[in-house]
Amino acid sequence: MCYHLLFIFFIPSIESRRWSERQLSLQTGSSITIPCHYDMKYIQHKKYWCYDAAGAFNYCEILAYGNTTQDRVTVTDYPAQSLFTVTMRDLQSGDTGMYWCAVEIGGLTETDDKRDLYLTVQSDPDLSVVEGSVSGQERGSVSVQCVYSAGYQNEQKQWCRSKPWSCYKVGRTNTSQNSAVQISDDGRRSFSVEMSGLQKSDAGWYWCYIGDLQIPVHLSITQGHSDHSIMAACLTVFLLLMLLAGVGFWIGRKTPSEENQTEIREENPGQDGHTETTELSYSTVIFNTDKKKINQRNPEIQTCFPSEDPVTYCSLSTMKRRTEL
Repeated sequence: MCYHLLFIFFIPSIESRRWSERQLSLQTGSSITIPCHYDMKYIQHKKYWCYDAAGAFNYCEILAYGNTTQDRVTVTDYPAQSLFTVTMRDLQSGDTGMYWCAVEIGGLTETDDKRDLYLTVQSDPDLSVVEGSVSGQERGSVSVQCVYSAGYQNEQKQWCRSKPWSCYKVGRTNTSQNSAVQISDDGRRSFSVEMSGLQKSDAGWYWCYIGDLQIPVHLSITQGHSDHSIMAACLTVFLLLMLLAGVGFWIGRKTPSEENQTEIREENPGQDGHTETTELSYSTVIFNTDKKKINQRNPEIQTCFPSEDPVTYCSLSTMKRRTEL
């Protein structure tokens, strides 16, 4: 009789994997982030992650509550999205078992809101993804590669959205958000998912799904460059170039030629009743190595001195006129 009781006691441990619709095959030493969705009416309630190897929720061990970290488990609540995530690090074979995403209801007669999933940790997982988090630009595209073991070669491959739950099979499918999903199986133990024409509404959690296994992938969408912003940028550059060209033309018109000279006249009354008018004549410094041509320009006013430099320096002449008052 005792043997029969012991046999019945261990049945949940053996069969618990079959009780869960969601099963994950994870690699030893890896980390995983799992999304847990809940109803909006539970935003203010406590969220937690619990575990029981035998698959009995009433006896499960709470590993962490919302927005806390306990040992290798972190639970983060996102009320605006009505979901919380569970991150488990450094997974070991001893972590294999049944887990629950749960929301504490608080009543004695009403059980906590929960959803189960079964985790199997092994050295060679049956389903994995190259990247668990991907990002794409709005109106752009993004691809995800899902890798499976040989035993799942003939199983149906799907790409499923977590909320609202919807799945796409191998081939091309247009979504209600005007984006398109293309799933291709290369027959070499991996299938790829490409999403094109991305919209902001496409952001969220997805699952690579094959047979009875699934693995989560998070997709984030960044804002792309619209046609209006590109045209505005091109117009700005064009206007700047036009402005620079106009400034350059104006400066060129205002630059004095080498022939221009400036004269300043100053009248000083002399002691003998005459007025002396002083005229100062400034000559332009000429950048020319041909000194003979320079000295021939105005020999009466300029006296140029030869120099070894390429710049010719000319003297300043002062002329005084006497006028009677």
